[in-house]
Amino acid sequence: MKHIYSLIRFVPDPARGEFINVGAIAGSEESSEWGIRQISNAKRARAIGQSDTPTALQAVWYFIDCIGEIIDNHQDSIEALSPSDVEPNEVWLEALHSDYRNVVQLSPPTPIVAANVDEALDRIFQHAILDPERQQRRSRWRNEVLAATRRAYLRHSIGASELCERVLLSSDLHEDRFDFAVMNGKALQLVRSWSFRDLEPQRLSSQIKSWGWTVRSIRANGGNIEIRDGRSFDVYHDVDIEVICIPPDPDQDESIYAEGKTVFEALDVRSVPLEQVDTVAERARRLLIDSGSKLAM
Repeated sequence: MKHIYSLIRFVPDPARGEFINVGAIAGSEESSEWGIRQISNAKRARAIGQSDTPTALQAVWYFIDCIGEIIDNHQDSIEALSPSDVEPNEVWLEALHSDYRNVVQLSPPTPIVAANVDEALDRIFQHAILDPERQQRRSRWRNEVLAATRRAYLRHSIGASELCERVLLSSDLHEDRFDFAVMNGKALQLVRSWSFRDLEPQRLSSQIKSWGWTVRSIRANGGNIEIRDGRSFDVYHDVDIEVICIPPDPDQDESIYAEGKTVFEALDVRSVPLEQVDTVAERARRLLIDSGSKLAM
C-alpha cells in the first residue's frame, strides 16, 4: 500500500541549515491511517551546539505533540463516523512542508510502500533517522492504554451513553484534556493516562505539573467539561479522577515517576498501572449505581 511521509527536522540555525531528523509523519490516503513517531533519545539533538538549543527543542516537541493531537483526533473521528477539524492527507502534509521553515522543518512528502503505517515508520526510522534507543512514538502506548480502558468499561457494562472520550476540562483560567469521562447528568469520573517511559523526563514533568494546576483548580472551585457534540457537563470538586500509568522501564530513572505520584496524591487523584485498569471501570460502575440511586430518591 502506498504511504506518504515527511521527516521532522530540528534546525537550530535556519540560516546555517544544519539539521537533525527527530521524527517522521506518515500516512495513507487509501486507508486513512496516519501516524507520527519521534526519536526516543534526544542526546544528539541537545548537543547540536547552539546556546538556545533547549528552548528551540521545546518548540520541536510542542510541534510534534500538536501534530500527534491532530492525528489522534482524526483516528477517533473515523471510529465515531464524524469528521474532525483537520483531515491529515497528502495536501495537508505538503502544506506543513511549505509552512514550517524555522527551527521546525519537514522534508518534502515522499512515497513509501508498506503494509500499514507502523511498518512505514519502522522503515523510515531504520533508513533515515539515527535513534540508538528507538521506540515507538507516544501514540503506540497511548492507543494501547485507550483500547485497554475501553475494553474494561465494556466489561463493566458502561456504554456510549455514559462514556465520552477526549473531553476538555475547564476551570477558571486553566484547561486540559482527559482521555475519558463517565457521566450521569454530571461528570462522575475523569481519566487521564501518562507514560513514564518518555525519554524526555523534564518535558514530561512540565506536562504533569501543568495538568496538576488544572486539577488543583477543579478541586478548589469545580468546573465543566465539553465534549465533541457541543454539550457540556458540570464537574464538582469531589469528582473521581483516575490516572492510568505506564511505569518507567527498569533501567530508567524513576525520579519523575515518584514526582508524578506525589502530584497525584496531593490532588486526591488515584493512580493505577495499566494492568489494574479494571479497577478504574469497577469504580465508575459503582459511581453510576450510586448516582442513579440518589436520582431515584
